[in-house]
Amino acid sequence: MGKIKFLIVFVLLGSLIWYFAIKDYNYRVTFKTPQVPGIVYDHIIKWNNGEGVNNKVVTVLNQSPFFEIEQELIVGDSIFKIRWTLEKENDSTTLVIAKFKDVKHSFMQNLQVPFYKNAFVKRSISTVKKFGENLLQNAKNYKVSEVTKDKIPSQYCAFISLESKPQDKASTMVKNIYIVMNYIKDNNIKLTGNPFLEITEWDVVKDIIKFNFCFPIEERGQYPTTNDVKFKKIKEKFALKTSFNGNYKISDRAWYVIMDYAQTKKIDIDKLPVEVFFNDPHDGGNDLEWKAEVYMPIKNKAQ
Repeated sequence: MGKIKFLIVFVLLGSLIWYFAIKDYNYRVTFKTPQVPGIVYDHIIKWNNGEGVNNKVVTVLNQSPFFEIEQELIVGDSIFKIRWTLEKENDSTTLVIAKFKDVKHSFMQNLQVPFYKNAFVKRSISTVKKFGENLLQNAKNYKVSEVTKDKIPSQYCAFISLESKPQDKASTMVKNIYIVMNYIKDNNIKLTGNPFLEITEWDVVKDIIKFNFCFPIEERGQYPTTNDVKFKKIKEKFALKTSFNGNYKISDRAWYVIMDYAQTKKIDIDKLPVEVFFNDPHDGGNDLEWKAEVYMPIKNKAQ
């Protein structure tokens, strides 16, 4: 009996030490979503608790792309730390775990949380609920088709090199399209296909991409030289492909779907997307009728 009592005391004492001294959060909220982890991760990175860009209340402290993010949230005089963890449950569900910590009153929250829903608990639940609702609402703005295996076609093109955040790539292309189009018109060059971009660098942590904005043209021996417009031949490549419908500023949703498919199927890919555009944003219309074909090259052609 003495050993049993000692074991019980030891377990209780260990539990108390873990709960008050080791556990790095006060309350945990979870929910499930049909969005792939990459899309959820991107939303969390850009999340500002519903505030405008001029009132920054959320700061990213640490991040492990597409799996975990630690943030600091300021609400009035309160400071919360939130550790988001993303777990893929199956082909259609992602489990989102949000662990909240009240930085100023952590010990008091540990005393109160097990016994009743205080203001801290209610705020934690409300914050995650609003985030989840916003995630689902944003999903209505685009469609991504099933991922298939295909080839990036071989093309000769005129291009300019640009840099932006992924969400700014569409506006960056619009601002700079005149450089290529004026050159093409001035030199009576005929387009032979739809414009496209190819990502050459993607820094996920810094949220920066470098890309070539390309216009397929007929291949000639030589074109008039220019400082801005360059020329290259795109080689045919085996790739994973999907179709995206929606505003091109959020076409990176398709990137995450392809990456999730590749991870599930254990296909080794280069995370350097190619997007082919079938609509001119200047024409306006319903964004969901805009179409882009999105590719990610497969490293091993035998796959």
